[in-house]
Amino acid sequence: MANKTIFVTGHRNPDSDSICSAIAYADLKQRLGEPAIAVRQGPLNEETKYILKRFNVENPFLLNDARSQIRDIDFDEPTLIPMNMTMADAWNKLSSENIKSLIVVDEFNKLKGIVSTSNLSSTRGMEIEKLNQLMSKASVEQIAKTIQGKIICEPDVFETDGEIFIFTLSRMRDFSEKFRNSIVILSDDEEKQRQLIDCGAKCIVVTCAVRVSEENRLYAIEKGCALIRTDLDTMQVARVINESIPVGYIMTPDPVTCFDDEYVNDVAQRLSQTRYRCYPVVNRRGTVVGSVSRYHFLNYARRRFILVDHSAKNQSMPHIDEARIEEIVDHHHIGDIQTSHPITYRNMVCGCSASIVGLLYQEQDLVPTKEMAGLMLGAIISDTMYFKSKTTTNFDKKMAVWLAELAEVDLKEFATSVLGASVSLKKASPNEILNRDLKNYQIGKYKIGIGQTNYEHMEEVQALLPSFKTYISQVQEEQGYDLLVMMFSNIMAEGSLFVYSGKLKGIMEDIVDTVIDDMTGFDNLIISRKQQMMPKLSEIVKML
Repeated sequence: MANKTIFVTGHRNPDSDSICSAIAYADLKQRLGEPAIAVRQGPLNEETKYILKRFNVENPFLLNDARSQIRDIDFDEPTLIPMNMTMADAWNKLSSENIKSLIVVDEFNKLKGIVSTSNLSSTRGMEIEKLNQLMSKASVEQIAKTIQGKIICEPDVFETDGEIFIFTLSRMRDFSEKFRNSIVILSDDEEKQRQLIDCGAKCIVVTCAVRVSEENRLYAIEKGCALIRTDLDTMQVARVINESIPVGYIMTPDPVTCFDDEYVNDVAQRLSQTRYRCYPVVNRRGTVVGSVSRYHFLNYARRRFILVDHSAKNQSMPHIDEARIEEIVDHHHIGDIQTSHPITYRNMVCGCSASIVGLLYQEQDLVPTKEMAGLMLGAIISDTMYFKSKTTTNFDKKMAVWLAELAEVDLKEFATSVLGASVSLKKASPNEILNRDLKNYQIGKYKIGIGQTNYEHMEEVQALLPSFKTYISQVQEEQGYDLLVMMFSNIMAEGSLFVYSGKLKGIMEDIVDTVIDDMTGFDNLIISRKQQMMPKLSEIVKML
């Protein structure tokens, strides 16, 4: 069954708004009867961990590719057969289910091979020696079932050479050696049965419902010969007896397969180079879970997404253009995400996407739970720096008051706790600090990255500056940034310290109020990346 889940995701290098808005909006969608779940694109920062832990909410699971996997699409239920199924039963299975191939598995449903009409037809016209060799693998039970017979007796050890004779001779001394270890079909009386047992035949098929005496049954047991009795006539038996061969000996072993967690496009490209009708789908434990054919890859259902807190491809999930976007909820500029169909796009001038999500609850006449209210409140406090950011609106403030009441928290106390959780720099590595909230931008031909984190005491920032400068220069060069900037913003909105690297770093002198050296500067007014930093930077870069 196709995966109808709607994945609600924030941007890469997620901040508190990205995570909390995704969780809260997924909750709203679930309450409206839609199969939505929240996902994340990276690790949580300390602030977000605090917010989720305070309200006892689990982390969203990590999803790092928007493409559909095989498990997401409508593939066929597998038709599984055991290795000891006869060719006759396999033919019947194909016919009754109107399919072209069967998947052969062991007792643990682990894949062993595949049987198609080509495999089942392969014994027709086969060299007699090879056919005899295959027929020698058939058991008494398999032979009896194929010819609709009843086992009269069966030796403890059953072995034949696979050669089949139809006995019609009245004198047989010239042929007695040929019958040794063979399978013989006859419709004659009990005397001929006994003669064949004496000749060393290992399996005698008595056709036309001819009687088998108790004496002959005991004699066959003594000589290690199997006796099978059937109502079919001799020619009917002769036509089907070779289909007693177990499919395990005529199947295609080690067939072309795909894993259920592989991406559809990758599998389709690989399978286009093969000639088979269907392909087993297995999980990573090797268990068969389905089968796919080429037609499954035509117009398959793409994964469905709702994007929150972003609308730019370089901030969204890899391969997002191969997914189906259902909605966007954002408070940033309109990015370059494109769709081939109309969507619901909610974009507002406000300080936080969570404020919009709170409004969506109100519009549906639904009240968020204490947990969801707490998450949205934490996101608003984080994104607006407790209303001190230039992006803050009265709408954000009113929403925060409403959510604080629902979350049963003191707004000021909670804000202090949230912002305090985000400022730990002592134990964090330069990589962790840079990627706490790193956003990438393409302005014309220039690739620009801007990261941001908060601090409480400037001493902590100064202590890590030497190692951080080295690291940011390394990342800028390795990843090809024209400008890579890190903003360390004071939690009391008392400005930001900037660390930057790249061939465009000179333009930072026109942005920050105070230049400290060729890689650092300070501005006591800039605390918002979106409304203060980016407008200035974009204007300058566009003039280059």
